[in-house]
Amino acid sequence: MHSASIDHSQRRAVMRVYAVYRLLLASALFFIFIYGFSQSVLGSTAPGIYSLISFAYLAFSLLALFQHLLTSRHYHDTGLFFEFFIDIGCIMLMSYCSASADSGLASLLMVSISAASMTLPARLCLSLASLATISAIAEVAANTLYERVETQQFVVAGMMGMAYFSTAIAIRYLSQRIISAQQLAERRRSDLERLSQINQSIVQRMQTGIVVMSRSGRIKLCNAAAAELLQVPYQCRPDSLYAPPQITALTAPGSSLSKIIQLQPSGVELHVNIAQLDQDNDEDFLLYIENISKINQRAQNLKLASLGRFTASIAHEIRNPLSAISHAAQLLAEGPHLDDGDARFVGIIQNHAKRMDDIVKNVLELSRGRLPKPEAFALMPWLQRFCQDWHSIHQGQIQLLTDDSQCSNDTVNVDQSQLNQILSNITENGIRHSLAEADTAVIRYRLSNGISGGVTLDIIDNGPGISQDNQDKIFEPFFTTESQGNGLGLYLCRELCLANQIAISYRREPSGDSCFRLQFAHPQRSAFPD
Repeated sequence: MHSASIDHSQRRAVMRVYAVYRLLLASALFFIFIYGFSQSVLGSTAPGIYSLISFAYLAFSLLALFQHLLTSRHYHDTGLFFEFFIDIGCIMLMSYCSASADSGLASLLMVSISAASMTLPARLCLSLASLATISAIAEVAANTLYERVETQQFVVAGMMGMAYFSTAIAIRYLSQRIISAQQLAERRRSDLERLSQINQSIVQRMQTGIVVMSRSGRIKLCNAAAAELLQVPYQCRPDSLYAPPQITALTAPGSSLSKIIQLQPSGVELHVNIAQLDQDNDEDFLLYIENISKINQRAQNLKLASLGRFTASIAHEIRNPLSAISHAAQLLAEGPHLDDGDARFVGIIQNHAKRMDDIVKNVLELSRGRLPKPEAFALMPWLQRFCQDWHSIHQGQIQLLTDDSQCSNDTVNVDQSQLNQILSNITENGIRHSLAEADTAVIRYRLSNGISGGVTLDIIDNGPGISQDNQDKIFEPFFTTESQGNGLGLYLCRELCLANQIAISYRREPSGDSCFRLQFAHPQRSAFPD
């Protein structure tokens, strides 16, 4: 709020109070004279003039009160000066009509001068003090001509003038101090509001989830990242929102203040740090929630770097002898005197040499994996193009379907080439296992929105699926249930998902079909290292 608006509000408050005081004063001066109290000196020297002035002053006070109470316009210095000028004129005229020395009406002007000092500039309030002083001296001079008062009253009038000026200066000084304090407080309030808005914006844009909740689990404040991680509806200031039971249990007495939890069996792992907001009151807690996948992402980059150096050093040592073995087996297979048993052994050598070469190739590809280059794009059109490319290669063998999606926002922020590699590996596995069970492989892609805006992609195939015992092992390196597999395909998918902040998991559909689920981070809150 600017100083002008503060001055306007102060003027309005002062003038409304003063208008009520003026009306009460005018009413008292009028009715005391009308009802003629025996000891009253009001209007004793000129009752006719006094009655006319007191009635006019009462009417003016009533109109001024209505104006100040009912209107909200800004005050002008000229209008307020005119009001106080009328006050001084009416009171001094009534004092002249009431034997000045005995009425004491001149002292009432100090209230008017005080109000003027709080609402008018310094030059105008001092002008009013000057007018009041001149009026007091003029009144004494007029009464002296008619020998109503002694000449010593000039000294009293002079002292009253000094009182007027002292009141104007003192009240003006105090008023300026109050206005300065109000302006300073208003600036501090504006600064605090601006800092609060900045802090709120920072908290909402943070990658770390921030939650303020009670011991009972009622969420009092959370940012968008926390809503996404906890899978609760996002509300900046929730009314009746409760944290999941796993989070609430962390605030129990004796619980660890730092813990890694998993809200769902196939969900992402969360690192939760808890701090009490008030040491004297253990009912409110501040929670910092981080997605472990981001930490894993950094660890993954370090792991890939070290793996790249390791594989680069051994690739030459492995591939050269492997190439010699493979070449020798090929030459041996071309020999004219090779019987069936030896030919079978040579085939085994060639197959396993090729398998080892594929393992080295996959490990090299994984170790040399570049950092993701994310870009935001709509996932559904991209999926349709992906399906068209696969249809052109495997015509008649597979059916790739995209379900009619109710996804309101299918935007993701990932590396397209790495996403293509992830889906290609999963799709190829699904096709291979589905063709082993049926004549046609059916792969379906289903999009849906997460609770806090992240996109979820389900890849469903009609294959036999993965047994319950092996579901926890499928993403481990070199784990495979096939004699010809190397166990690096799904491991590579998981590593690429970690690099792109995609949570990958396996589940069974209610129909029994096999389903790989990819949960993408919110496109505006996903972060990648430089």
